[in-house]
Amino acid sequence: MKLLEFLDVEVAYGAIVALQGVSFQVEEGEIVTLLGANGAGKSTTLRTISGLLPLRRGEVRLGGVDLRKLPAHEIVARGIAHVPEGRGIFANLTVQENLELATWTRKDKAQVAADFRYVYELFPRLGERRRQLGGTLSGGEQQMLAVARALMTRGRVMLLDEPSMGLSPLLVKEIFRTIGEINARGTTILLVEQNAHMALKIAHRGYVLETGRVVLAGTAAELAADPRVKEAYLGG
Repeated sequence: MKLLEFLDVEVAYGAIVALQGVSFQVEEGEIVTLLGANGAGKSTTLRTISGLLPLRRGEVRLGGVDLRKLPAHEIVARGIAHVPEGRGIFANLTVQENLELATWTRKDKAQVAADFRYVYELFPRLGERRRQLGGTLSGGEQQMLAVARALMTRGRVMLLDEPSMGLSPLLVKEIFRTIGEINARGTTILLVEQNAHMALKIAHRGYVLETGRVVLAGTAAELAADPRVKEAYLGG
């Protein structure tokens, strides 16, 4: 089933067109990755889905519902959870308080309590540091907190923007293992990631963006075998 649809979207920053007729879809239960160099439009795409950037043309649909006219907080309530590049945690709040902020629209208190148990099981280090200020966590722990906070919104689609940025190789493996587990438990994921090796290893399908346009699309295996992807993103 088509869960997320991005249809012929054009987005501009003033006179600079960042996305030019970009179209793709994400099926329910998939991990789909967006690949491309810096400035290709990957983060712009995620910010557009989240309602942080306006569309000049095109449509964004979640479960068939048009998101274009909805403010960002309503898009979250509809089921889009965004883990931004740079993590965006609240440094002066504790781990627990950061997570509690993500539940402000939810009325299902019993399920919220169950979700706290789930994220602390998924990220034991966060459980150990639940009373610690977010700004005092390591980079890897902050990334875990950003992902856990997105999970607490109980979104249908998680948008992940550069989850491995600035992390050690060991932590990168841990973060990607966790992404796979989150997906296996039912969360659909749209992943932006500079580490193309890891992204294609975990994804079902992918799209390659260049200067605001989709230039390649296929299964993860097809993209990993494509000479153009190998040369540009996989080191030949």
